[in-house]
Amino acid sequence: MAKLNTEAKVGLLVLAGSIILLYMTLIVGKYEFGANKGYLLSAVFDSVSGLDEKAAVRMAGVLIGTVERVELIDSHAKVVMRIDAAVQIKRGSQAAIKTEGLLGDKFVEIIPAAGTAGGAALSSGPGGAAPGGGQRKPGNLEPGETIQVTVSPSDVDKLIGQLSAISDDIKQVTGSLRQVFGTERGARSMEDILIDLRKTMANVEEFSYTLKTDGGELVLRLNELVASLNGVVGENRENLKVTMENVREASKNAELALASIESAARKIDRGEGTLGKLVSDDSMYNNIDSAAKGLSSYVSRVERLQTIIAFRSEYMFPESQSFFSLELKPQQDQYYLVELTSDPFGEYTRTETTVTPPGATTVTETYEDKFKFSVEFVKRWGNLAARLGIIQSTGGIAADYYLLNDRIKFSLDAWNFNSKERNNENTHMKAAVSVSLNNLFFVNAGYDNFLNRDRATGFAGLGVRFDDENLKYLLGSVPVPK
Repeated sequence: MAKLNTEAKVGLLVLAGSIILLYMTLIVGKYEFGANKGYLLSAVFDSVSGLDEKAAVRMAGVLIGTVERVELIDSHAKVVMRIDAAVQIKRGSQAAIKTEGLLGDKFVEIIPAAGTAGGAALSSGPGGAAPGGGQRKPGNLEPGETIQVTVSPSDVDKLIGQLSAISDDIKQVTGSLRQVFGTERGARSMEDILIDLRKTMANVEEFSYTLKTDGGELVLRLNELVASLNGVVGENRENLKVTMENVREASKNAELALASIESAARKIDRGEGTLGKLVSDDSMYNNIDSAAKGLSSYVSRVERLQTIIAFRSEYMFPESQSFFSLELKPQQDQYYLVELTSDPFGEYTRTETTVTPPGATTVTETYEDKFKFSVEFVKRWGNLAARLGIIQSTGGIAADYYLLNDRIKFSLDAWNFNSKERNNENTHMKAAVSVSLNNLFFVNAGYDNFLNRDRATGFAGLGVRFDDENLKYLLGSVPVPK
């Protein structure tokens, strides 16, 4: 029985890994092939903040469909939903955008109509008419109709901000109470207050008892006190006049001080003095505004950065190569490509042995599978793109030409300009064509190293590509252990 060589084993391993990755992608990403099942309904919301395509559509907590797409129509958001064919939606039902938990994903909840369904809650034509004219008829929604009774999501950020402000106020109050009464000194002060309060209540009770028993004598003494006060006022009338004059003088001085404060405030308003210049000068505001704009511009560039991860395997009859690539696209017309390649001809070794006698020389050449890397800068002009940098661990250049909205790509790569390998002295050139089957899978084929006849070979391969949207849904669908 023939044994598989190392390269064939590597090829079979890569093929098996590709099949497993494909299966996991289809299962986790919930991709379907063929015609879409179910029927379409739509709903118009004032805002669908946080709701993405492929979001769930539920009724009574049960999944009944997904969001097909979200469109902007007359400053309103139109959500098109694909409902399972087995589910019937009654007329008069409502559509609301809700959140799974406090910080979960957004989904559309279909709220059935109360009581018997009927009438005028839903329609697909203007003015409340059903398709084809006439008034709405009771029953179930037909494909293509619009749910007009909708509930937009609440502004969670505003609610959280209000709750945060209330929480800060409560923290300040409890912190003050803790500082006053939370220590041993505070506890002793509280005990002293209670003791003083008891003493005060006892004095009040004693005073009340005294009023009951000795009220006449107390009134007599109060009359004597009033008479004494009248005598004191009469004797010191002149002194009281002097005191009132002093009070009037102090009031005038206070008015002068307020006038000085008002004058200083007017100077500040006019921009006079150091404090006035600090308040009225726009340079500080301009500096803060410029810094904020720079920060906003940087954040916008980071948000526009597009990431694409791809994996492909190429069978070269009988050898095989595997490629893992990462594209970083800050802009659509210029970006960066990083690639890791498993090359069966990665490491070349040449050994010359001289046999004595008769002096003949034997040359032995061996190749080992080795990983090589590529780092390229890509610049694009319309359908044509040029690449420059390191290709498979040596300097190289390449060009790509795109067709049919980038679904077809023709590539020509050149590297290894100074090869010392026997029968491989010419530049390593590779021509390939890649065809995208959908936004996830692609196939490619071509002719490799065609300038060196002994090493030239054709190849065919299969690959999978993940962009930002695929990665978001793939990572978001992975179950998290509780």
